[in-house]
Amino acid sequence: MHYSPSRDSFYPGSLRAEYERLGVWPDDAIEVTKAEFATYGQGSPPEGMQRSATESGRLCWVKIPAEPLADLAARKRRAIEAARDEAIAAGFEHTFGDTTDTVQMRARDRENIMGLAVSAQRNPEGTFAFRAESNAQYELTADEMLELAEAAQAHVSAQYQHSWQRKGEIDAALEAEVREGIETVEW
Repeated sequence: MHYSPSRDSFYPGSLRAEYERLGVWPDDAIEVTKAEFATYGQGSPPEGMQRSATESGRLCWVKIPAEPLADLAARKRRAIEAARDEAIAAGFEHTFGDTTDTVQMRARDRENIMGLAVSAQRNPEGTFAFRAESNAQYELTADEMLELAEAAQAHVSAQYQHSWQRKGEIDAALEAEVREGIETVEW
């Protein structure tokens, strides 16, 4: 068995002629022992390590390099944005008469609430059917519908405010180059 440090791949010596005929045999391929292949080619690396090679091309385990701070910060920002979107979609508790129910806030739910709010503004004497998470339908007056729309907007705004705070913490830690400060930011 042979190993190419530049390609971090193993090549069976029995296929060398075919690889060379195709022009893909690596120039830096070195022969490895059965023990080296068993350890580095078939075995799993120790925790926090990855396969590499010494300057002479011999196999070894090396520590996995730390993720660059900018990449870590970008990944954490994406996680905060995903958590924000999940928190928005999960909705909020709202009281309909003497019943408390959850108002879901997925995109289609927000469109429905805003459409009903527009209708309530145009028809202040009307009533508007609204179905909450429990699948119960509530008949709302125009004022109640507008109150629900305001509560929905407040819920969305609160989630954005929370995400801005978290992303601000990420940005401050990135600016100060404090890895732990970035890593510890959670929703």
